[in-house]
Amino acid sequence: MTRPANGLPRPGQALGLVAFVALLFLLLGVRLQIWLGESGLLAAEWLLLFLPALLFVYLGGFDVRSTLSLGRPTRRGALGALLLIAGATPAAWFVGWLQTFFLPIPWEILEGLEELVTADSAGRLVWLLLLLAVTPAFCEEIVFRGVLLAGTRKLDPWRFVLLNGALFGAFHLSFQTVIRFLPTACLGIVIAWAVWRTASIWTGVLMHLINNASIVVLASMPSSRELLSDPEAPPPLWLVPFAVAALTLGVRMLRAEGADASHSKKNESET
Repeated sequence: MTRPANGLPRPGQALGLVAFVALLFLLLGVRLQIWLGESGLLAAEWLLLFLPALLFVYLGGFDVRSTLSLGRPTRRGALGALLLIAGATPAAWFVGWLQTFFLPIPWEILEGLEELVTADSAGRLVWLLLLLAVTPAFCEEIVFRGVLLAGTRKLDPWRFVLLNGALFGAFHLSFQTVIRFLPTACLGIVIAWAVWRTASIWTGVLMHLINNASIVVLASMPSSRELLSDPEAPPPLWLVPFAVAALTLGVRMLRAEGADASHSKKNESET
């Protein structure tokens, strides 16, 4: 595997890794889940996503820190990311609800997902947070906002951000329905943009973890479980102004974050 001078993978190499792990996950991940149940899903994430991505970076001789964007975000960057995901999570809920007017609802699949994300005890809640929030936040981010984002970074920003979200949404497709694609792709776009602006994958890990953890917690609370279990039920209207305000503030903070980073790099090059 040849390495470019900047130490980053080429677009074709990054896309090749995504295609490889997606195929690996499809062929072996399903079998692991059949054999081991929920533990199989945990094993699939770490063995079929996280490990191949690490091996790709190491064996390819790429710059680990740059390829995986391992720099720490600033406080403003982290706060902007928190605001962004606070708005993007309910916004994705609205997108999912709007889809029900145009797409058939896969009730059997949704009932299975509801059972998976619902905890009826403290121990079960901790396990689900590890399985569905912590694990994807690391294993999926290293592939999509790590290798893929690094490999496509030379494209126009709007192109690599949209591509990142589209592939992230496609990764979560199933043979039975496309209903998860659009909400997941929208979240992928938001997270990819935030990671690009902050130059830190930890921003993506944080946002991914918060989004998934909030779903698990809300699905496990009796007061909100019924609302979440019915995809045809509209989200609470008060979430609309909250989502708009949070998204607006988050975007403004991260745009300023990126502008400051560009300004500091320019000053460094002049000195």
